[in-house]
This record gives sequence, structure tokens and C-alpha cells, in this order.
Amino acid sequence: MPHRTHHWTGLLAAAALALAAGAAGAETTEDAKSLLDGALAEIRTQGLEKAVKGFNAGGKWKKDRLYLVAVQMDGTVLANSANAKLPGNNMLETRDANGRAFMKDAIQVARTSGSGQVDLRWGNPATRRLSEATMFVRRVPDQEVYLGSMVFK
Repeated sequence: MPHRTHHWTGLLAAAALALAAGAAGAETTEDAKSLLDGALAEIRTQGLEKAVKGFNAGGKWKKDRLYLVAVQMDGTVLANSANAKLPGNNMLETRDANGRAFMKDAIQVARTSGSGQVDLRWGNPATRRLSEATMFVRRVPDQEVYLGSMVFK
């Protein structure tokens, strides 16, 4: 009997560790905002053009389900740290899985408030499935550009 108890205790401990590891890897609102803070600092020190090249390279700008975008106010993507095919494309009319014109919403938030958030249903790059997400948006000072970072739920 003690052997079985030990076996179940080991299984429960392994399950708890797996859950804790999964929770530790889940990005938070604070992570998304921190990514935007870092991106704005990068733009201040390196300039927009050089910073955008770094954003597109991924690296520290992409973390599992969290990534960075830089978009001109006309909807043209300058950087997407999760998808190298998107920079240079105009995504103004892009809609999420629920039909929401979220790029227009993000531009509106950036123009009117300077920062905020947009909720949408979008493809999660880590799971490759549609997921509910929140995009945090910040306008780049003195530029017709906003930065966005999505947290998938």
C-alpha cells in the first residue's frame, strides 16, 4: 500500500509542476505593456527605422503567445515579430474571426487616447487556433505609427 501512495503522490506532484509551468509561460497584461514600454524605449534610442528592423527579427519581441506589431496610421504594417510575411502589407480592412475591423479600432484608440486596448478573436501563433485576445495599443510619440501587443486568453 505505501508504494501506491508514493506512486500517486509522484503523479500529483508532476501534474502540479506541469500546471505551474504552463501558468508561468502564460503572458499577462503586464507582460504586454512591458513589451510596449521596451519597444518605445528602443524607438527613442535607435530611431523608428532601426527599431522596426529589430522588431521584425523577433528575438526578445516575440514570446510564445505574445508578440509586437508596429503599424502606420493608414494600416500599413511596419513590423510583426510573429509573422515576417505581414510587414509592407496594408491591413486596414482586416477583420477578426467575429468580423470586427480591429485595425481601424486600434488606429482610433491610438489617435484619440494615445493608448488603450482592443479585444478581438485572432489566430494564436503558439497554438495555431483562433483565440480570444486583447491587443494593447500605444501611439509612438511624434509619429503616425502605433505599437500593439496581443495577449491571448
